[in-house]
Amino acid sequence: MTTSDAGASAVRGRSTSAGVPTPRRGPSRAPAHVLHPDVVEHVTSSLGAGRSVLVVGDAGTGKTQAVARAVERLRAEQDDVRVVLISGTGTQDALPLAALEPLLDDAGAAFGDLAATLRSLTAGLDRLRGDGRLVLRVEDAHRLDEASARALDWLVRQGTVQVVATLRLSWASRAPWAALWKDDLVERVDIAPLTRDDAERWLTAELGGPVTAETAHHLWQASSGSATLLRETVKDALASGALARRHGAWMWRGGPQPRSRMEDLAELDLQGASGQARAALEVCAVVCPITLDALLDLVPAAAVDELVLAGAVTTTTAPTPSGGTTRVVDLTTSAYADVARAWIPASRQRDLLQRALDTPVLRGVAAGSLVRSVALAIDLGMSVPPTRLREAFDAAFAIHQYDAAVRLATGALASCPPEQAAELHALRADARVMLGELAETERDLARAAELLAAGPLDAEAAGLLLHVADMTAHVTHTRLGDVDRALARLDDVVAPLRAADPEGHLRRWRDEVEVTRLTRLGYAGRFAESLDAALVALDGDTHPARRVSLAPPTALGLGERGELRRALALCLQFGAVASAHGDEHRWGSGEVLVSTFLTLLWSGEVDAVRDALGPPGGDLPFAVEWSSVHTALGLMAVAAGSWSEARTQLSTARARSGPADLSGFLRSSLTAEAVAAAACGDAAAARDLLDQAAHAAVGSSGALEGDLRVRRLDALGWMRSPELVAEARAAARWAHARGAARVELEALHRWVDATRRTGGALDPAVVARVRDLGRVCDGERCAALVAHVEALAAGDADLVRIAERELNRRGLWLPPLEAPVSLTSREQEIASLAAGGMTSRAIAQRLVLSTRTVDSHLSRVFAKLGVHSREELGNVLR
Repeated sequence: MTTSDAGASAVRGRSTSAGVPTPRRGPSRAPAHVLHPDVVEHVTSSLGAGRSVLVVGDAGTGKTQAVARAVERLRAEQDDVRVVLISGTGTQDALPLAALEPLLDDAGAAFGDLAATLRSLTAGLDRLRGDGRLVLRVEDAHRLDEASARALDWLVRQGTVQVVATLRLSWASRAPWAALWKDDLVERVDIAPLTRDDAERWLTAELGGPVTAETAHHLWQASSGSATLLRETVKDALASGALARRHGAWMWRGGPQPRSRMEDLAELDLQGASGQARAALEVCAVVCPITLDALLDLVPAAAVDELVLAGAVTTTTAPTPSGGTTRVVDLTTSAYADVARAWIPASRQRDLLQRALDTPVLRGVAAGSLVRSVALAIDLGMSVPPTRLREAFDAAFAIHQYDAAVRLATGALASCPPEQAAELHALRADARVMLGELAETERDLARAAELLAAGPLDAEAAGLLLHVADMTAHVTHTRLGDVDRALARLDDVVAPLRAADPEGHLRRWRDEVEVTRLTRLGYAGRFAESLDAALVALDGDTHPARRVSLAPPTALGLGERGELRRALALCLQFGAVASAHGDEHRWGSGEVLVSTFLTLLWSGEVDAVRDALGPPGGDLPFAVEWSSVHTALGLMAVAAGSWSEARTQLSTARARSGPADLSGFLRSSLTAEAVAAAACGDAAAARDLLDQAAHAAVGSSGALEGDLRVRRLDALGWMRSPELVAEARAAARWAHARGAARVELEALHRWVDATRRTGGALDPAVVARVRDLGRVCDGERCAALVAHVEALAAGDADLVRIAERELNRRGLWLPPLEAPVSLTSREQEIASLAAGGMTSRAIAQRLVLSTRTVDSHLSRVFAKLGVHSREELGNVLR
């Protein structure tokens, strides 16, 4: 045992410090995956170069894990490194030098004399260093007593010791830490809260399989971006069964949770807090979010400062209704609220909540805290003002907490006045439809319609009834796949309006009903009877929020006809309208985004597709059906020729899709997954997926029927099915009969390509028809299809190769002329990308591999196929 060990255990008996002087070669068990690999790399590099490092971040951002991994890696790389660990936890209010006591050479002689203390520390560190390098690892440096912090500052300035320390962000501007990094004596590394993408990557690695977007979003949100809380939330969820695997993907199942590990961590964080700080936390647990001015009327300023330094609360700037700004206080995580509320009597909670309910909600305030405070008020039997309840419901939707929205509406219904009940049933239906609870949604809509029909029907009630009618038609169409029955239900719901207001003086409700009817016909794919009328209606003056729902199926209809520029313009126009009316049509932005995504994909604007989805990593600003997120990512991977990634994303979408396919994406998603499976050489899986698509409910996905048929042709092409020519011919005839020029062009192209592969002669009439369609259909992909057919008809191998590379750029990857049966699925995927002209580095970035791994795969491919260059590879594969 070293002197530091002995001092910690035998002499002092303290648990706040420990020495670890002998190097370790690795952990004794498989470690958890690193949440911040870039930080670990940075810290390791700096320590290896002899620099001291200060790792700064909010509570729970993963500072400790990052430093531990960096030290572990440093030990593995440098045998002479000796590490001594000390911690500031529990020492801030203790005796001077409490944290550094185990490092003192002669503790008894050191106290009371700074010079003697420093001499003792230097001697103790020299002894621990021995013949190697010594690194002093300091955990929770912000909790060190003042004497220990001053001593460390002196030691670092004298070059006596190399330090790696973790520090709360709230303390980074305080002495001595700010001066150390300002004077460039330590390197400061900041760790930001996790983005959603960070959390999803870590979850996928930690759980050993893909995670649905909904699950990643829920866990990221529950952890408030904290790495520590994310890790502990996952442990809780696995222990309770809230996280389970379905079809290979991890899904959030929900259900009652045990006492959270996050609460244990929050209690640990509050140890040593003063009585006034704990009293202030009780107030914050109930009333937050709240303006700082209002909070200071309830608690002392010193208590708020202490909570900020402890990391329990944070302050942000929010705009005021008058155009100015104000400071707003909120809890950093709900775990602090859960801990503090256990201390507060219900009567005290009611008194505090009443103050919070009477204050206006500011824009920019954390939605989760607003939902939490209103839910607490409902649980305590308090009367929540209707305006505040709507604000909380909107907040729950904004952060995709649809289950919380259901609980809010259910709690409010238990004690609401009769005039509020219809709106609450409609609000609960809005949330339930996002959860896929369609039977419960229909019951809520039916009850809302019944209450509204009882009257009186003023303009506001008429608007709510029209919303209920629109939702009823949507849900009926989704459940039954029968648009005529859906429209019959629409007429039933609006019958009271026909009776009470036959002239349509209230909101021009007849126009709004017509827009709903055209929307449903569009999603059913009945463009012949709806498209022209829809274009007229979109130019009319019907309520903008209602027209937003009509724009997406209309854009899909234009895309089917080949009018892709017009379709994209429509998407851009109504994307702005949807954002402006998000409070009236919650799904508008998401629906327009889907139609924009597909229009760009059909246009061959692959690079613009990702931009259309918006910046990654943050919260989605609108309601979203989660399976559509994975479907979109899967379709993007198909367009990039990344078959393994496509299979992962599309199978995750399939796992997420329940009985309700709200997005209408499922059948197209299944056929796209079949393409990816066939391209990976898994013909059996591809056949099964095509069969599932053929038997899946049509629902409201009729607008994507052309897309479904084209993707089926691509799957058959990769399977080298003899059915391809006949199916391509049939698809082309189907498209021609309904005026779907773009779909007809795609089908004829596959017909020509399949004929070439089987050695048949190209039909000049088909080639001529392709040219004609090229003049009708706009977009770069359509032009590339025509160029490829022209090259095939000319029999020019060089032109064919150039045309096929352009098709790759536009999102279409054709199978090689001869099946590389000896290649693995990964080799086949990499070979196809290389043959398409991609460099090894670009392939590595796309498939998330190292360049060395890609080159290794290509070497094996070259050897198996007997080629010596990428050009020869392209000739063999095509």
